[in-house]
Amino acid sequence: MADIARPDYAELRQRDRLEFRLILWGVFALLLVVALFGRLLPQSLRPLRCTGKSVFGEAWEAANTIVPFAFMR
Repeated sequence: MADIARPDYAELRQRDRLEFRLILWGVFALLLVVALFGRLLPQSLRPLRCTGKSVFGEAWEAANTIVPFAFMR
């Protein structure tokens, strides 16, 4: 009787974590540019929420809001 190949769930989780981190950092870099340019605009026209955080804080918060949706099943 042939053995059925079972997926290695630990390896799949590891790949998912790596993909999540890579996408998170890529989106963070993109949103950092958006936040930097947004600081040049008047506050009413800024593309990201202004919560009194630094530019890095705004970009990180936006990235952590957006990226998890890519991994919903």
